[in-house]
Amino acid sequence: SPSWVGSSAAFVRPTPNHHAPKMVRLSFLVASSAALAALAPASAFQPSTPARRHVSAAVRPTTSALSMSDDFIQETPEATRERIQGLVDENPVLLFMKGSKVFPQCGFSNTAVQILNSFNIDFHTVDVLADEAVRQGVKDFSQWPTIPQLYVAGEFIGGSDIMIEMYQSGDLGEMIEKAKADMM
Repeated sequence: SPSWVGSSAAFVRPTPNHHAPKMVRLSFLVASSAALAALAPASAFQPSTPARRHVSAAVRPTTSALSMSDDFIQETPEATRERIQGLVDENPVLLFMKGSKVFPQCGFSNTAVQILNSFNIDFHTVDVLADEAVRQGVKDFSQWPTIPQLYVAGEFIGGSDIMIEMYQSGDLGEMIEKAKADMM
């Protein structure tokens, strides 16, 4: 226990031991390395095959927590396009954005979420920061250079600037009402 515990001088600080933090860090590294080595053989960290298509972690079954080779395999642009098309087809109101609707990571994405929330509808979001293939792929898919991107009933609407204009004119409200009716 520290030297000041139990003493009458409550404000006296113990003299620091400058070697302790280094020993703690070193012992942590040694213990972590030993624990890691005990969990898997060295071959578990070698790629199992050369280039294979990347499959999103959300749809890929996990076989081993330590097998990381699948996480570094890139998805083809065609596969990304198909995945984006599937999302557009499956979700009546879809927003590709930076962050999530609960925690937007940029002001434009936040504006887009606030506009959609004003309609009291359920809408799906895709965080492009979590998936670089989708981040670039959605720009190619829509031929629109910026994020966020809104799709309503399978139709590309635009980014937050267009959403603001359409919200103010009432056009976005009409589209959302139609999408709401299609959801039921």
